[in-house]
Amino acid sequence: MMYLIENRKELHANIKRIDEYLTNKVDPEYGYALDLIKRGTCFIALTDKDNTIKFYPSRFIGYRNNTMNAHLSNDSKDGKETNPKISSLVGMNPIEDSLLEQEYIKYCDKLGFVARDKGSFGVQRKYWSVSYDFFD
Repeated sequence: MMYLIENRKELHANIKRIDEYLTNKVDPEYGYALDLIKRGTCFIALTDKDNTIKFYPSRFIGYRNNTMNAHLSNDSKDGKETNPKISSLVGMNPIEDSLLEQEYIKYCDKLGFVARDKGSFGVQRKYWSVSYDFFD
């Protein structure tokens, strides 16, 4: 059984894990991270110190100490669990945002794939906007 994150430190650890998968570009983790971003519905939109925005799917980052193998083995993973937990840590609910949607499309392009029109199940994507200093 996987447990939900409890604090910003655990959230940040999962964000760094996705960054690690994307930076190392070693499969199967690299392809898995791309697929999470491609299929996600709710994302932390994290603006870094260089004013670059990266996107992290809630269904992965919302579970404590998550990894590709742990996530694949978690048959009960559900954004209906992770989204409220992330919202409580961030202090807001995810929202539809046309500017962040455009940034998401650019981010997908940078990662080498075309963003789908909608998130999983045909749902409009939503975002929590967070700055890098949120984790300080």
